[in-house]
Amino acid sequence: MKKIGKVIIAVVIVAVIGAAVTARLMKPKEEMQMKELPAVTLATAATGTIERETALMGKIQPSDTYHVMPKTSGEIIEIYVQNGDQVKQGDPIARIDNQKAIDSAKATYDSASASLRAAQDQANTATDALNRMTPLYQAGDVAPQTYTQTLNSANAAQSQAAAARAQLNSAKLQYDTQVEYSTVTAPSDGTVQNQNMTLNGTVSQSSELCVITGSGQRKVKFNVTEDILNNLSLGQKVTVEKNSTTYEGTISDLSRLIDSSTGLFAVEAELKNADALADGVAAKVELISATAKDAMIIPSDYVYYSSGNPYVYVYENGIAKRVFITLGITNDSEYQVIDGITKEDKIVSSWTNDIYDGASVRIIDENGNIAAN
Repeated sequence: MKKIGKVIIAVVIVAVIGAAVTARLMKPKEEMQMKELPAVTLATAATGTIERETALMGKIQPSDTYHVMPKTSGEIIEIYVQNGDQVKQGDPIARIDNQKAIDSAKATYDSASASLRAAQDQANTATDALNRMTPLYQAGDVAPQTYTQTLNSANAAQSQAAAARAQLNSAKLQYDTQVEYSTVTAPSDGTVQNQNMTLNGTVSQSSELCVITGSGQRKVKFNVTEDILNNLSLGQKVTVEKNSTTYEGTISDLSRLIDSSTGLFAVEAELKNADALADGVAAKVELISATAKDAMIIPSDYVYYSSGNPYVYVYENGIAKRVFITLGITNDSEYQVIDGITKEDKIVSSWTNDIYDGASVRIIDENGNIAAN
């Protein structure tokens, strides 16, 4: 009897274990599959403004640069400045011996003066004759034809005198100008640079005597592509960084003339409080090179690439579908989507190596709980 009892107990134990295993194996297939599906979070595209910031290299220059050239030709007989000198507008730079030009202008003036005297004498004579004839004509003692001829002669003489007077004024102006041009003066306040004058050297109107740079103000000059140029505007803000110091500025000039050697366009920006920057040094320039308002925007880590083509995974009825998209403005953290998805599409916002086009997925809510599909 004891042996039979032990057998019965053993059978019961085996039956219990078998039932437990069977129950485990008989759990719903859906529950087992649910635990094996990749879990993802979802998000939709945002609407807003996106900007692209571009970093370039530029060169610091004086804000105002004047190339000083003489207005007459001649020999340099006095030099008043050297490199580094500070000058005020109107200060003398050099004196040029243009005596030949002055003498020529004086001769022209003297000739014009003599011509005026002669023309004025003729005008006076013609006017006197007309004045004497007028009462006789009014009395009927002079023929109308004779009076008309005298009147015309007087008018012509006055016109010639007026023309001679204008020539004299022009000759005097030319003479005064040549005298003035003998002394070259500073066109603006600033610092003398590139002084290359030689005493007793001969210069012409195309000779550069020196350069005067503006006092204190600085600008940065840099080059951009046509795409960037078309997105820039006068007055736009820029940031310049040099030696860990940042300077603010505004765009002051946008050249529409392409540099044939580089294919780029020159841009200049005036800087504020940048006196410490040396002329000619290179500096980093940062600016907003593109902006889009009311744009559809997604984080950059939502986007994958296949052979260089961007795509996202869109969730639909428990399936992750690969959807290729067209991008617009991009920056380090956000992308503008131009085409491919809508603002209502649910985009897979988390990464898992188990996801692929057509993969079944389960959704995790913001609290980390599995949500119903």
